[in-house]
Amino acid sequence: MRPCFSTKRNAVISIAIALCLVYVYIATDRNPVQGELKETSSTNPVIPIQEEETKSESQVFVPDQIKDVFRKDQDSPKDETRLDEIALPGEKDFPHEPLNQLDRLRPNDVYPDNIPTVIHEMDFTRLRSTGEFDNRYAPFGDPTQFNCDSEVCDINGRQVQRALVKETPSDMFTFLPRQEDFLPEFKNPCWKGNDASGEQRLFCIPYFYIIGITKCGTTDMFSILKSHPMVSSRSRKETHYIDRARRGRSLRMNRTPDRLPLSFSAWVNQGRYRSNLLDTYRFSEGDPTLFHGITMDATPSFSWDNEFWELFHPGYREPPVTNPDLIATIYPKSKIIISLRDPIKRMQSAYQFFCAYHVYNCDTPVTPEKFHGLVVEAIDSFNKCRTTNTVRGCVYSTESHQLATHLYASIYSVYLKDWLAVFPRDQIYVVQFEEHIENQAHSFLKLCDFLEIERFDEVDLTEYIKTHLVRNSLKDSKRIPYMLPETISLLEGFFAPFLGQLVEMLGDEKWSWGRPTTSDDRL
Repeated sequence: MRPCFSTKRNAVISIAIALCLVYVYIATDRNPVQGELKETSSTNPVIPIQEEETKSESQVFVPDQIKDVFRKDQDSPKDETRLDEIALPGEKDFPHEPLNQLDRLRPNDVYPDNIPTVIHEMDFTRLRSTGEFDNRYAPFGDPTQFNCDSEVCDINGRQVQRALVKETPSDMFTFLPRQEDFLPEFKNPCWKGNDASGEQRLFCIPYFYIIGITKCGTTDMFSILKSHPMVSSRSRKETHYIDRARRGRSLRMNRTPDRLPLSFSAWVNQGRYRSNLLDTYRFSEGDPTLFHGITMDATPSFSWDNEFWELFHPGYREPPVTNPDLIATIYPKSKIIISLRDPIKRMQSAYQFFCAYHVYNCDTPVTPEKFHGLVVEAIDSFNKCRTTNTVRGCVYSTESHQLATHLYASIYSVYLKDWLAVFPRDQIYVVQFEEHIENQAHSFLKLCDFLEIERFDEVDLTEYIKTHLVRNSLKDSKRIPYMLPETISLLEGFFAPFLGQLVEMLGDEKWSWGRPTTSDDRL
């Protein structure tokens, strides 16, 4: 059969059009975001980089040992794949170490006996044979394999809590370099290392974290900061590595650990934490830093989600380690941003959101009467827990986290106390959500100061915010139309001692949101 010339002609025309489009894309500005914010500073003005003035890699002074690694990194494909919902095989229970006199024992009846055990070791035969295993997963850490005493392990020059080793992948602290091995040429914490194939690469971890709290405006905060020229534009919201994936959990809430944890090397080798950093080159006499860009991880559940910690630390009345312990061990200079909102309004917003997106199995439509019943149930459950457990243990209790009201996440003082225990106060920036939305431009300028990056131009930022859509908003049909007075009164009585503690911690009455406060020596 003779070929169809009209078909061949059409194919040639299509290829020509495609090549023209590629040429136009390369020849024009590569930034697809309209109205990207330019940063300016009255003291240190930042000159926008024009296309014709951009220095090539050969013109920019980059140390050879960094340049070679970075070139490989820029040329490699970016792995943006979210964690697979792979249920890995295996039946073995998590091996528990004998308790010593330092363990904080709890009564056996605090938690149900049927909580599934964590899978510690798994058979890789099927995974290797089918190509599913690609060095993305690692077994949990084993303190007996390191130089540990009863409380602390000395791993690669770091003092790591023994309890932390047990709930993280085995390569977490062996792949992470010593503090002195982070490259001084980068403002962001980065280092040179070999990937699974033995090829040398540049690895980076976040410079700062937006840790929450859920339903306190973190999505808009992430979106605005991401548009800053000095913040990596490839940063992604809600990675859930620190709170879930490193514990062998899936990305969804309330899922029991059922797989090997995502390895630390896989997390830092996904490209998003080091991407675009080379574009932030700026030489200043006497300053060893050449690349001033920073990266972030914005996962609002980092503040409160330590679910299923009981599986790793049986016999403890409260978690011996939490997410802030891990982040502080990985990089003690990390900067932390946390946004807080009126605890009752936040709780209502979270319930509406999680019900609308079927995270919880809610009885819809939501009515004020139904919500009141759920609040009564949640408070009763918490108070019952307090009869046999510590307040902190009840706040972190996996059992309490199964209740759809999201009551536990509004107990800010307990979580914040854990973060302040491992980070200096000047490394934690606490935002009040209501003040933030009242004057967002001013709030973002202060955030830039905290992150030690140049401020946005306030006029441009104000105009940008006007057109910036509020995310994660719900239809009116998904909202609770109003809250019963008895519900508000019940919640105010419950939160009063925790708000009193928060006011004392932060030194300002504004953190009561005008609601009653009391003192409680048991907190």
